[in-house]
Amino acid sequence: MTTAAAAAHELGIPVASIFKSLVLTTDADEVLVVVLPGDRRVDFKAVARAAGCRKAVFASTERALEATGYPPGGTPPLGYPRPLRVFVDEAVLQYPEGYGGGGRPELLLRLTPAELLRVTKGTVGPLSIPTEASTP
Repeated sequence: MTTAAAAAHELGIPVASIFKSLVLTTDADEVLVVVLPGDRRVDFKAVARAAGCRKAVFASTERALEATGYPPGGTPPLGYPRPLRVFVDEAVLQYPEGYGGGGRPELLLRLTPAELLRVTKGTVGPLSIPTEASTP
């Protein structure tokens, strides 16, 4: 699935239960991965603060593929060819389990927030902004 909404529709679950993995680059030329619920948007300023840099932006498709080994739409929250810092939005923790990219757009990986944090050694923080879909 290329979007969290499409994946949620296919599984018949709320879009918030899709844990999207976004690949960002910093002004220090570091590649980061941010994991957040599918119904939220990344807060770039919050990610930059958490990462200890001035600015974070979406990585180009080429840079994301090079750093993670996975195409956009299928990027998992783990399993990269070299270590990348992973940041997990605190909103992910409210779900008993979720589904993240499984390495290809048509694959999903089911995992709990505890598993996600254990495997990625991710840093948790307030890293997202609610969207209209995430507000009642």
